[in-house]
Amino acid sequence: MNYRKATLGLSLLVGILGVVVWNMRPEKSQKQAAAVRSDYRLLEFRMTAFDENGKESFSLSSPLLERDPQGKSLAISRPAFAFPNDAKEIWHATAESAWVSDKAREIQLSRQVRIVGPVSPNGLKTEFNTEMLTVYPKENRIRSDEWVTITHGTSILKGLGLEADMNQRRVQLLAKVEAHYAPKNP
Repeated sequence: MNYRKATLGLSLLVGILGVVVWNMRPEKSQKQAAAVRSDYRLLEFRMTAFDENGKESFSLSSPLLERDPQGKSLAISRPAFAFPNDAKEIWHATAESAWVSDKAREIQLSRQVRIVGPVSPNGLKTEFNTEMLTVYPKENRIRSDEWVTITHGTSILKGLGLEADMNQRRVQLLAKVEAHYAPKNP
């Protein structure tokens, strides 16, 4: 009888010690496995990107840039881009965030996107406002599937979807276009 009680007590003690040791083991951080760390980060920076021929593709300033080590893409907070066209005219773009693909073939701007084109021959600037827009720097092309508002002087155009050629200064709204024109007072 004492042998059974001793064996039972010892078994309970070993079981309790096993649970305690199990709970004391170092846990693998699941957050570390789930979170992808950036290759590198830049804080409060300015940079100029060149294409494979040495021609300026764009310049950029931002408070934060992070590079994804697997895809080699960039995530950028509050970017301010400058895109030169073939005539060396500058298109300025700002947004809350941006994603730049590997080799900067595609730049996606999101949230509060604003692009201001160069001054036209009659002294006016064209401004685009939308929530999502893609720039193709090598082709000097802009595209969006979202609602876009275009302001040029006193003219305001709004439409769903946009295709624009920065070299030709040609803009096309794709659907549901609304226009408002208020001539200047003489």
